[in-house]
Amino acid sequence: MRRHTSAHRGDASGSATTIDLVSRIERVERDLSPAERRVAEVVRQDFRAATRLTIGELASRANVSQPTVTRFCRSVGARSYSEFKIQLATTMTVAAAYLNSDRVFNDDVGQLAQQVMLHAANAVRAGLDQLDTRTISAAIDRLATCRRIDIYGQGGGSAAVVEDAKLRLFRLGIPVAAFVDGHQQRMSAATLQPGDTVLAISNSGRSKPVIDAVEIARSFGAATIAITRPGTPLAARAEIVVAVSIPEVDDVLRPTPSRYAHMAIVDTIATGVATRLGSRGRDALRRVRYAITRIGVAIPTPSMDPTPLMNRSENGD
Repeated sequence: MRRHTSAHRGDASGSATTIDLVSRIERVERDLSPAERRVAEVVRQDFRAATRLTIGELASRANVSQPTVTRFCRSVGARSYSEFKIQLATTMTVAAAYLNSDRVFNDDVGQLAQQVMLHAANAVRAGLDQLDTRTISAAIDRLATCRRIDIYGQGGGSAAVVEDAKLRLFRLGIPVAAFVDGHQQRMSAATLQPGDTVLAISNSGRSKPVIDAVEIARSFGAATIAITRPGTPLAARAEIVVAVSIPEVDDVLRPTPSRYAHMAIVDTIATGVATRLGSRGRDALRRVRYAITRIGVAIPTPSMDPTPLMNRSENGD
């Protein structure tokens, strides 16, 4: 089978001009020094205002030295602070609507919400920047025509996306199962056969149980799709690789950014599968929606006497 993989569009140094400055800041954040991270945080609080600050003003707001600001600029691919401001202004011209909110918060909770939600929005946008549409199309084709889908993932972020992917896909009338336990993943993979498909989700791409399960599934003729980082062991094992690299943050109290990008990719794929299924997908969704709206409402059968139901309602049962 032909192997599909999305192109990796440049490194975090900014040498690839196709990556906007905000994406570069997100990608290198884990590698920045604590002082440089403070600069990044000040910039992220108001991108537009940052384009108007002098290097001294930015250093003062971040409580760092001016040389630290210069080092930060070089870390994100700009040769100088002046070039950094030009690149940031260019990014804002194209993508301002996606990077800022009109709300201005003066309280701690509001600023926390802004920080978390803008991180989520930026992660989704970074995923979109890296998306290879041919790979997504190949994944949609495979899932829309398969007999059965088993979904694998481990860890807090990936496990949540695995469950969400199951909810998105089983409503289309395709047999779908999700496994976040390594032993169950291996057992599941051993029951697959040609015509079945595995969807593996891992931000690190190094989860050994998931990699092992993908290898087992392939050995039995199942198709394999992975949403993961490029150049990882999982990417090397899967046939169709939706490659996306979302940097994680060191703050354990913050949500995992990759989860937002992976969920958006899953939603894109699920919507594409629904579209490819046509009337079959629409009919399955119609029946699911009808069943949900009827929760708590007794549905009479031809042999059912409606009187007891009416009396029950009148008696408050």
